[in-house]
Amino acid sequence: MYFVYILICLRTGRSYVGQTDKLIRRFHQHRDGLVRTTREKLVAPVMLHWEEYDTRSEAMRRERYYKSGSGHRAKHELISRMRAEMWSPAPDELLS
Repeated sequence: MYFVYILICLRTGRSYVGQTDKLIRRFHQHRDGLVRTTREKLVAPVMLHWEEYDTRSEAMRRERYYKSGSGHRAKHELISRMRAEMWSPAPDELLS
């Protein structure tokens, strides 16, 4: 399995898209500052989204899409939706 993932820094709002075959290990590398491309850009990154693919080439294609013009817009719409869900108030039935 291969994964495409989106990280976000909640403090700055900056995001990063990557792909890997070991999702949790890669997240820990980002979080621990071991990845040069995100070391200074993302402070305490949060993994906001991931997608699973059968082949590396599929994952790489999707990663390139998210880094393209139309994919960049789609990524930001996804981030906006996910952030709204994360900070939306709990439904009343969950609070009772």
